[in-house]
Amino acid sequence: MLRTKILPICFLAMVFSPLAWGQDEEKIKQLFEDAIQAMGGEAFLNVTDMTSNGRRFFFDREGRSSNLIKFTDYTKLPDKSRFESGNDKKHRDITVFNLSTNEGWIQEAYKETREATKEEMEGFKNAVKHSLDIIFRLRYKDPENKAFYLGPGEGRFVTFDLVRLVDPDNDEITIYFDRMSKLPAKVEYWESTSRGVRVRAVDEFSQWHVIQGVNTPKRVDGYVNDRRAFQYFILDITYNNDLEDSLFTKPLPPD
Repeated sequence: MLRTKILPICFLAMVFSPLAWGQDEEKIKQLFEDAIQAMGGEAFLNVTDMTSNGRRFFFDREGRSSNLIKFTDYTKLPDKSRFESGNDKKHRDITVFNLSTNEGWIQEAYKETREATKEEMEGFKNAVKHSLDIIFRLRYKDPENKAFYLGPGEGRFVTFDLVRLVDPDNDEITIYFDRMSKLPAKVEYWESTSRGVRVRAVDEFSQWHVIQGVNTPKRVDGYVNDRRAFQYFILDITYNNDLEDSLFTKPLPPD
């Protein structure tokens, strides 16, 4: 990936005394450690790359779904991605990002490959920053980030524990931990549209399956300002494939 009423972070910063932070620190640490164990523990932490195939759908403002779109995703942690989308194997949209070299390319079916725009690069960086892989491997233990325990959710979210992470740039993300499974059920954060408008995004994770020892969500539902925006269904996924860096270079134009 839903808009629970959460106190603004500026207010939380004022009311959280050092004593309260000390009391919550162990709670927050335990929530993250339990979630990592629920996702596979060492098997999850030792993932270096992943390759997946699946189907995705988009939704318009009236809630109408697009047709099924096939995709293949190659991810090399922490910052390389190649995403191929389309139902024609010979002419698919290909998006490649490599943050280690600060490069990105877009190849749209029959068009020539172009460099990603500044906005597209920022959008990918934002997606990486708010992904489960980066949150649970890096961000939660970064000493420069602040963590706040928000308590249990309200209404239908009462079975979750909520934690908010805030980095030095004031980027904030709220993680919903399922009390029964210990898994991260969803994350909530802010992103900017192509017009520069800030919107609240939510990713919901479900249909968990253990694959190569890693507990994996095979369904992701995305929402923007309470409106369903997309659904992803992973059909198969493999971990630690020793993906070559050459996969994350400028894609060749189609024949």
